[in-house]
Amino acid sequence: LLVAQVGKNPPDLLAELQRLRDRFGDGVKAPLAPGQLQGKLTTSFGSTPFELADAMLGGDRRAAFRSLRAMFDRGVRQKDGRPMDPGGLLPFVTSWLFQQLALVLEGRHLLEDGASLRDLPGQLGVRFQPEMLAAKVQRWSKPQLSRGLLALHACQRSSRTTGEDADVLLERFLCQWFDGLPIPTAAPT
Repeated sequence: LLVAQVGKNPPDLLAELQRLRDRFGDGVKAPLAPGQLQGKLTTSFGSTPFELADAMLGGDRRAAFRSLRAMFDRGVRQKDGRPMDPGGLLPFVTSWLFQQLALVLEGRHLLEDGASLRDLPGQLGVRFQPEMLAAKVQRWSKPQLSRGLLALHACQRSSRTTGEDADVLLERFLCQWFDGLPIPTAAPT
């Protein structure tokens, strides 16, 4: 039942077992039967850079890391349904994150310059989910957003100079975003 619901990927299985342990506790004396697990298992899911940006700018650390992991474990589908080439994932993710960070930063500038929170989506050309944009603008300060843009730039630069895996670079970026970790500076040339 666990493999049918979650999949065969060992990290997914381990994460689900740990989640079940947390839910049922270590005090379970007998093995759990399939009937006890039905309806309690999470299922495998895919994700997109759009979901990652929403989780990140929504302040949901767990959802952001889960989204990132899903993109790299299961891939991202293109508009025509075909899987995206893994080499294109980092540019796609960083491009969308940059656009979203810049949009929220622009909204923050407008808000601090006296624009109405209600009018921000229209001023920024956002027609869908205007309340979500307003919440993001209210949540993040200009210094936090600027720092996020710098960390994203450092992630992109590292992808060209270090050869590290894209998922590692983006995980580091998320840690910098959520934990305020130091952003690496360019080495002097």
